[in-house]
Amino acid sequence: MGRIPFFLFLLIGFFTPTPPSFSRGVDSDHLPSPVIRNIHIHGNTRTRTGIIRREFLFSAGDSLDVALLAETERNLRRLLFLGQVVVRPLQHQDGVDIHVQVQDLYARALSPQISGKPGELSYALVALDYNFLGRAQVARLTLDHRAIEGNGATLDYQIPRLFNGNHNLTTRLGWGEETHRAEWSISHPFHTLSSPHSYGLSLYSQKDVQRLYSDQLLTERYADRLDGGSFWYTHSLGQSTKFRPTFRLSISDRRFTPSSPFIYAPQDRRRVLPSVGFTVWRPRYEKARFIRTLGPIEDIQTGSWLSTRWGLSLRNLGSDRNFHFFSAQFSPRFKPHPAGYSFATLFLSGRRDPSGFYHIFSLAEILTYIPLSSLGTLALRLRADALHRPEDSSQLLLGLDNGLRGYPPRRFDGSRRFLGNLEYRPIFKTHPLYILAGALFAEGGAVWNPPHTSPALNLAIGLGGRVGLPQVYDTPVLRADLAWGLRDRALQLSFGVGQFF
Repeated sequence: MGRIPFFLFLLIGFFTPTPPSFSRGVDSDHLPSPVIRNIHIHGNTRTRTGIIRREFLFSAGDSLDVALLAETERNLRRLLFLGQVVVRPLQHQDGVDIHVQVQDLYARALSPQISGKPGELSYALVALDYNFLGRAQVARLTLDHRAIEGNGATLDYQIPRLFNGNHNLTTRLGWGEETHRAEWSISHPFHTLSSPHSYGLSLYSQKDVQRLYSDQLLTERYADRLDGGSFWYTHSLGQSTKFRPTFRLSISDRRFTPSSPFIYAPQDRRRVLPSVGFTVWRPRYEKARFIRTLGPIEDIQTGSWLSTRWGLSLRNLGSDRNFHFFSAQFSPRFKPHPAGYSFATLFLSGRRDPSGFYHIFSLAEILTYIPLSSLGTLALRLRADALHRPEDSSQLLLGLDNGLRGYPPRRFDGSRRFLGNLEYRPIFKTHPLYILAGALFAEGGAVWNPPHTSPALNLAIGLGGRVGLPQVYDTPVLRADLAWGLRDRALQLSFGVGQFF
């Protein structure tokens, strides 16, 4: 018998079904499951009861299924206007009652935002309602100033369940000194793990200005106009392991115009791209705190997945050139510590025509989070990116906006990039309204362009402060960091929302 390759054992280990375990539920000694008598909802002050009830995967008269209770709890926590969510069964002689406890967050706000460093700050004023009219609709108006692009405004409106059904409607209108954007989509997502299919249609028109740099100096600038749309359909099979074949058709028309005084711009292109894909996924979740946010319970996806896609572009279908394109992603999940998590990603995409492979992008990344009891969390990131024969004059940047604090946003550029971040996140004070935390970090990275340049490691150290707001929509984390770049011997102060990684 031939020897089975080692990587095949890895895939079998990641995707072989294992019996799910639950922290609560009925006895498993083949006894009949109790019947749900009543369902009670508590704690909602603004959200309409019907909005919460439509997320339930059970109803009165059903047999109790603890897996559906857990999935319902996760689905409710995904609603950005709900905080703590607990779904609890209470046993009675003639069945069980389900008690659903929720917490309405402050979902309506006029919020300032700031990011970047002094001298190159981006800021915005956001008026939003993540629970418009108590119906879970999202309305958001953003007035912003970007350090490079200038002033702009964006209006977003989303109806997660159109006509109380399973369709999502999303619209976006945006205008800026250098940009405009109009997007519309209607989709039927996988609302539950048992949903048999997902599909959608999107249309868009947008204009941006692209910039290329060398040693922090602007070398090229051109306008990028993109119009198009796409349709997709995904079918879902399996229970403990999901198998999801996908078909997608994308049509786009992209035009480039040099911005004076520059003369470079990529060639215009028209693409009609049919493609097929396949995803294998193990839906596994654990509940944790202080992993990626501050305070609220997080549903950590611990199931690994593998996805692939292949498609083609043909002149006979209306494209400007013939080529095949492909992508593959493998995302294993590990537990290096009883309370810790590691999330790895291996990604490769590219194209092939008669001249060979080109427009190849690869990424390898691992993120590790280890809670240290009441002392905080230790976070680690290692990442490597590579570009090979890109269709445009694309580049990889390294600096404040690209993972390396202590250096300006576009300090380094090239076609290969390596990055490492180590961060200790202590918790100073927890309060129902806020959480005070900090960060001590050391990081380094390199960008180079073989064979013209070689990698040179650039290091930075620093500290920062964090404020978590667990009573506010999406439980944001306000971030401020002060970093010392060892190569430039300079301090960089930066601001943002969310943990750095």
